[in-house]
Amino acid sequence: MRLTDGRFYQQACTGLHADSAYKGALSIEKGIITTTTEGMVRPLGGRVCLPGLTDAHLHIFPLALFRLQLDIVAAGVRSVDGLLDALEQISPERRFGGWRQGAVLIEDRFKEQRLPTLAELDTRFPHSPVLLRRYCGHVAVMNTAAMKELGLHHRVPKVNSGTFARDTNGALTGQANEDAAAWVFAQAPAPPDDMILSEICAVLQDCVSFGLTSLVEAAVGLTLGYDKEAAIWAKLRAQSHRPVRLGFMNKLTARDAAERGLVPEWGRDWSNETLKFFADGIIGGRTGALSRPYNDTGGRGDLMHPRGVLEHHFASAHAEGWRIAVHATGDRGIERVLSGLEKAQGEDRERRHRIEHFFVPPQNGLARAAQAKIAVVMQPGFLQRMGASIVRGLGDRVKGVIYPGASVLTAGASLVLSSDAPTGPLSPWINLRHAVNRLGTTGEIIGSREAIKRTEALDAHIAGGCWAMRHEDFRGTLAPGMVADIVALNMDPFAVPLDELQDCRCVFALKEGQIVWDQL
Repeated sequence: MRLTDGRFYQQACTGLHADSAYKGALSIEKGIITTTTEGMVRPLGGRVCLPGLTDAHLHIFPLALFRLQLDIVAAGVRSVDGLLDALEQISPERRFGGWRQGAVLIEDRFKEQRLPTLAELDTRFPHSPVLLRRYCGHVAVMNTAAMKELGLHHRVPKVNSGTFARDTNGALTGQANEDAAAWVFAQAPAPPDDMILSEICAVLQDCVSFGLTSLVEAAVGLTLGYDKEAAIWAKLRAQSHRPVRLGFMNKLTARDAAERGLVPEWGRDWSNETLKFFADGIIGGRTGALSRPYNDTGGRGDLMHPRGVLEHHFASAHAEGWRIAVHATGDRGIERVLSGLEKAQGEDRERRHRIEHFFVPPQNGLARAAQAKIAVVMQPGFLQRMGASIVRGLGDRVKGVIYPGASVLTAGASLVLSSDAPTGPLSPWINLRHAVNRLGTTGEIIGSREAIKRTEALDAHIAGGCWAMRHEDFRGTLAPGMVADIVALNMDPFAVPLDELQDCRCVFALKEGQIVWDQL
């Protein structure tokens, strides 16, 4: 059922009865919610109720880890000197392995409009290892002490993609990108597993506070390596209660998965059926693979795999029953992914493979995605975080089909909205705002023709998210027989001014009829 307006939800709440076979029968009559399982009564006060929203692409594990590190955005850092001061102030108990680590590094927010240099880090921290993670997760910045701890002063490891940057004299600069950055992050000291697990639980509660009741972890293995992260997720699964439904993408090939004894697994509460691949880099780092050069750097970005390799991985994954999710941002990268997925699935178009980001669509790319039943998973919140960088890199292209929304719907493809937090803001309401107004960092309009309606944006976060997780048969609408995944909000998101949506919060949430959030 598609959204029409806010009245639909308020009216649908009247006399709603969820099937008790799904555990959690409830009814809502005249603003009063009652569940039979808990004997609970709560007055809703006429608030708008929605089916629980889905974030179909975020990085829960890094969000948890960054709570134990210096979160540069949360700390309000606005300059390189301010960053150095904040690193200095990291308490000893948060210097795991003696390292000072910071995350969510957004250089566009610094007055210098650049990343810190190796010389700046070395001058302040000549003996203490420092590691910084750019907010995209694709770039690592280190000092000399960190490189020595990792053995990089002797030789650098071979990686499938990306580089350990060097200056004109061949010396390492302390920056690494793509797989080189992933290697660095996996080798650096991490907090104890139980500390990370505790913070994961806190992140899940943060998500519910925004009205999110289902989440997809976008790349198990991207931060500390697959086996370490999977072991921590297994501990979470063993817990008896979780406030959200979870799905997972694994940064593994089909061969990697087979070596670990993994097979695709789908469930209402826990799904592990997707393998994650990367076709190119990122638009902000100028590594997304474009057919036309970037306006400011002149390069056309990078494809991460030689011809045939990615296609082989797709064919193997599909043959083994896995769903496939692929990071692809530039039109060259997306074109290659579409061709590879089309060939791998053949006439079997019911697997619901996904392309994550789809920022610069190739010609006819959205129509092909619709024909192949490939989900287009977008993050409008990126316009807020990196709008100025997008404009510098793409120039006049920002007036066309960029970071698509409306064009996805016109093509008949499945539009799924998500945050990609911490790269984008976690709040789905900020996502919704920018899907509608298309505002960039400093007020610039990016892809104005791609603006969609509020109802369409909410639909992409509710019905689109359900479709992406293969949950549409049991949740995502307020209708008899559907599970009671329901959120009540502190405002009417259909009526308030767009600028106020950033303050939208969930005040009460049910997951399958059980209370998971109560601020009433």
